[in-house]
Amino acid sequence: MRGMLTDKIQEKAVLFLNREITQKELRLYPYIDYSIKNGCYGWSYDKMDEEEIKILNKLYDEKHIVYYPDKIIVTRKFYNYIQDILTTGYVEEFIRNE
Repeated sequence: MRGMLTDKIQEKAVLFLNREITQKELRLYPYIDYSIKNGCYGWSYDKMDEEEIKILNKLYDEKHIVYYPDKIIVTRKFYNYIQDILTTGYVEEFIRNE
């Protein structure tokens, strides 16, 4: 099911972050992705709840992101990680190469 926290996603998170993620963190990744790809258009942590701010702070402490009230910047490695997570969690595979 799309956007669900699966064992495969947790494995990828633990491999990259050295920790598990929550459903809330998984659901924050598309917003981060959208913001970095669209020049931070619409980015505002005023729109986030306390738990999401804690997640951002954790990612900041882990040196994966830097964020401001109107901008977010991510490392290349974190960018690649969230692309992998988003593909795993949100993209269904319809074509199989055999």
